[in-house]
Amino acid sequence: MRISTFTAALLAKLSIWVMAVFIISGCGEGQISDSNTNSVENVKRSGRESEDMEKSVSMEEIKSEVVNILGDNYWPDKQLTETELKMETGIGREMYDDYLAEKMNIETDIDIMIVLKAKEKYLPEIETMLNAYRDALMVKYGERPQELGKVQASRIEVIGLYICFVQLGADTGAAAEKGDEEVIALCQQENERAVDIIEKTILNQ
Repeated sequence: MRISTFTAALLAKLSIWVMAVFIISGCGEGQISDSNTNSVENVKRSGRESEDMEKSVSMEEIKSEVVNILGDNYWPDKQLTETELKMETGIGREMYDDYLAEKMNIETDIDIMIVLKAKEKYLPEIETMLNAYRDALMVKYGERPQELGKVQASRIEVIGLYICFVQLGADTGAAAEKGDEEVIALCQQENERAVDIIEKTILNQ
């Protein structure tokens, strides 16, 4: 009887000990797993952000890639000076590290492409200013359907620290004969092609 009681007590203690080890081990594994998962995700996320911040692509390369894609449909032919860019958009030299700003050299056409490598703290402000610039163009060309269609189809895109404004479309004469919607559709297509290659060039895809 004593042996039986001793054995039962021993088994009970062993069972409690095994359960305690199992519970502690299980909790420990869960905590390590959660911690590692969060850490890995954070490292990856921070790594991507750092990589985007450090990427630097020359404006000449960006323009070259856009011209290669659009060919004769890339009409901007005058590089704006820093002063002219500020007069055009309000964006000052202190707000960016590098820029490309080209537009048509004649007033009758409004094709324009602006690409800025912004200083990080100014990025939201530059985006706001480019939207205001676009709104001003909408008012300016409100009574000129072909030009207005180009403005309506324009794109503002943020890619890391780079921000671009594209208002392209080249010759919209044939599209205009079919209506304003055709003009917008044509320009949207050209702007999408430009933005796509700008993004790929900056991200090195």
